[in-house]
Amino acid sequence: MRKSKTSLIFQAAIDIFSEKGFDKATMDDIAARANVAKGTIYYHFKSKEELFLFLVEEGIELLREGVESKLLPEMPPREKLELIVREQIHFFGQYRDFCVILLRESWGGEDRQREFRKMIRSYMLLIEEVIKEGMDTGVFQRVNAEYAAAGIFGMISIAALHILLGHAPYDEEVLFTDMKRMAFTGLLTE
Repeated sequence: MRKSKTSLIFQAAIDIFSEKGFDKATMDDIAARANVAKGTIYYHFKSKEELFLFLVEEGIELLREGVESKLLPEMPPREKLELIVREQIHFFGQYRDFCVILLRESWGGEDRQREFRKMIRSYMLLIEEVIKEGMDTGVFQRVNAEYAAAGIFGMISIAALHILLGHAPYDEEVLFTDMKRMAFTGLLTE
């Protein structure tokens, strides 16, 4: 299949899953939106579930690679964590439909949840390593790094989804300022 057809199918699937949700979306809908035969989609993906998981995996990989490409070894842990927060917020703003799919549909069946956790885990490991580095250098408090990474990912993700599904404008700078404050100092004024 030519790259252009792959891109059309990919974008059509994102659009349809975002608009209709996984359960109501059909391969016919995706084929019609991509302007390709349904058989073309089935040639590459055995099922709607396989296509959906492929989209999620590609999106998470794009997020992880985007963040990794900007992290420099010489950056201090605080700066690294700020960069992660900023880049995740930017990514969700840039790929709004993907964000909606990822977060709204992640509560699907048990098999889908297991696959999602596996895919997201690769990104959360990146956050976890920065937290461990910060703890090792005495910059961050001692916490369970895995839970802290999940908390940071979740906090940013749910806040972004709340804005994207609501009516407020997606102001990346305001969201970054608030999420950075929550990640580094919490709600307390002391």
